[in-house]
Amino acid sequence: MNAVKFAVLGLVGVIGLLISTFGPFKIPYAETLAKTYYRHAIAGLLIVALLLGGLIAIAVHTLNPNQFKSQIVRYVQERTQRELILDGELELSWFPKLGFTAGKASLSQHRSAREFAAIDSARVTIAWLPLLRRQVQIDWAEVDGLRAQVVRFKDGTTNIDDLMRDLATISPERIDIEGLHLKRATLQWNDEMVFQRGSLNDLQLSVGRLTDGMAAPVTASLRVDAPHAGIDARLSLKGRLLFDAQAKRIELAKIDAQLEGKSLGVDNLALRMLADVTGHLGLNTLSAENVVITSSSKSGLSVLNARLAAPELRFIERRFQGSQLSMDFSVAHPDQTLTAALQVPSFESSGRTLRGATANAQVSIRAAGAHQRAQLSSPVLFDLDAGPRLEFEAIDTTASASHPALASEIALVAGGKAVLDMGQRSVHLALAGKLGSQELRGQLALTDWRRPHWTFEVAAETIDLDAMLAQPCMARWNDDALAVDLSALRELSLAGQLRAEKLKVCGLTARSFSAQFDAQRSALHITPVKALAYGAALEGSVAIDAAGAPRIAFKGNFSELDLRALRADLAQLPWLEGRAALAWDVQATGGSLGTLRAGLSGPLTLGVHSGKMVGVDLRATMLEGRGDVGKASPSLQQDFNAGAVTQFGDMKAHIELREGQAHGQSLAVSAGPIQAVGTGELWLDAGRLDIRLDASVGKAGQELAALTGVSVPIQVTGSWRAPRYTFDFGAATGGVATRPVDPVPQAVEVAQSSSAAPEAAKPAAVVKTVSVPVQPTSAKRASPAPKAR
Repeated sequence: MNAVKFAVLGLVGVIGLLISTFGPFKIPYAETLAKTYYRHAIAGLLIVALLLGGLIAIAVHTLNPNQFKSQIVRYVQERTQRELILDGELELSWFPKLGFTAGKASLSQHRSAREFAAIDSARVTIAWLPLLRRQVQIDWAEVDGLRAQVVRFKDGTTNIDDLMRDLATISPERIDIEGLHLKRATLQWNDEMVFQRGSLNDLQLSVGRLTDGMAAPVTASLRVDAPHAGIDARLSLKGRLLFDAQAKRIELAKIDAQLEGKSLGVDNLALRMLADVTGHLGLNTLSAENVVITSSSKSGLSVLNARLAAPELRFIERRFQGSQLSMDFSVAHPDQTLTAALQVPSFESSGRTLRGATANAQVSIRAAGAHQRAQLSSPVLFDLDAGPRLEFEAIDTTASASHPALASEIALVAGGKAVLDMGQRSVHLALAGKLGSQELRGQLALTDWRRPHWTFEVAAETIDLDAMLAQPCMARWNDDALAVDLSALRELSLAGQLRAEKLKVCGLTARSFSAQFDAQRSALHITPVKALAYGAALEGSVAIDAAGAPRIAFKGNFSELDLRALRADLAQLPWLEGRAALAWDVQATGGSLGTLRAGLSGPLTLGVHSGKMVGVDLRATMLEGRGDVGKASPSLQQDFNAGAVTQFGDMKAHIELREGQAHGQSLAVSAGPIQAVGTGELWLDAGRLDIRLDASVGKAGQELAALTGVSVPIQVTGSWRAPRYTFDFGAATGGVATRPVDPVPQAVEVAQSSSAAPEAAKPAAVVKTVSVPVQPTSAKRASPAPKAR
């Protein structure tokens, strides 16, 4: 008892001394008591502390939190109508902070036995000092292996509506968390309204101190798997989170988000976003400032880059507005480069439709010395419900194109409409205007830009290719070294139609021209090709295969082609006129024009009626040489004579192209009584021909009667534009060329007797005539014989 009394006196003395020293008044005897009994006071305090510590240690050691499981489950059931299942053990720690640790646990759906969420483990620590003031301050919360399922039902409600209402009752001023960490979490969602499923996998979330008015660092990473939306990508994010309870404002500043994987129709997309986002819950507004979104992806040898920037975007009560929106897009390929840019000064939404002021866009394409540029301006419409879809409603555009094969830069001035459908991954463009001085209208569409398929329809009044080309068509055709590069067809998928009222190419003119194009798997088919040219109807097709060495096939036919009208445009055929029927089926393989020409092969048939050949007169030449038939005389040679003409009824030719030559397997000309048949060759590169004919005379009039049945060899050689004709009358066969000719004239006697007088009684009256030699009419006639007296 004395020890307790001395300890109390010593404690009173120490406390009184402190009050006397630092307080406003002095305690009597405090200094004396402190000096006399301070050792007893210290010993007493130590004993009391040890007793309290022992009692606390005993309480902690004997307290088992698992005995409160049933109370916790019952509390959750009563509060949320959800069943909490605690499979793991509960642990409680006291130092340095109060901590709770839970093992595996699960929570059911609202008023259901089905599982809503589950965890592998969770740990929460609570600060002691606020707890002593009856305030719960979560110092650190960590959840590992969270799995949850969110469902939106067909009526628009969700399975977490009740939990969100409970969270809304928490006062923001009371939130004070030192840190929050979520590891290996998985969130699955099922939207029954649009029949879509997806999940957020391997979610890692870390938040620093989260309290009113203080910014907390935030980092997160997860994998998004949404098959119906075409998303399978890894997402990471970092920034600073701040909430202001009084202003009802939430900020997520200095956002740096990155996405890598499959998204937006791209298999290997790399996307990055920088922004500052602010939400005002009281004003129902959301704003984003300093927004910069960049993306890059690779498809084959092509590298795609895009950038979107906006200084400010605002959502105000379901309305969206912004200004100075800019977009840049580029595609870099070893063979070509495409760049595009779009600027929208201002825009504002109405419902789910966004309308902008007049937007400006620029497009540039460079490839193999060629350059195409376009500038357009148009009001812009962005529809979120349809796609979403971007529309340029009234385009005013100017474009130009330059290419080494063009004589000069070609300009286009047009107006129309363009639609970009992001949901369908398609682009549609309709324009009408002038290409140079020629009226032009058409449509161009691109579907599924992951595997681009182009469709087009172009109609023009006049297409003058000769005026556009830098070199004449035939000059390029004769350039052996000119490479034929069809590599662009190997990845081209295209279908379309081209129509022109008038088409000029290679000096030829066609009207009512139309062609259908179809390109798939390195093959381009242009069929049918139809046109009216020189009084004839053309039907044909072109097939181009770029899978290996370039291969080109042409097939078609003309009927009733007016060669006289054709000669006016095609100077290479100066010697043939008439109405022609022409059919061909030729092909060639090669990497240059020289090898293509050398590799031409296939049949060609020609039929001409009611025509004429300029350069030779077969009838006059046969008459001229008839005197040399069967004689050992030199051949008769004639150069091309533009004034000489052979009229004919029919001309037929069957020609086979192979190894750079045209082999005339069957040639026939019917010029009145003269029939000429034979064979020949034409060397395409040299433009030289060698034709061998046999001209024979059938039933004829008085002038050619002596040559009836005679067959005269004819050879046509030299340049095919102005050939030389050689007639070998000495080698003629048939007719008089095979009958012996008498050297002495044969006498022909004609006796006349009178039928009235008897033969013996009347003198005979005899008339003698000297016969003339029988010779061809073309031979020079002999002098007349003396008359018989």
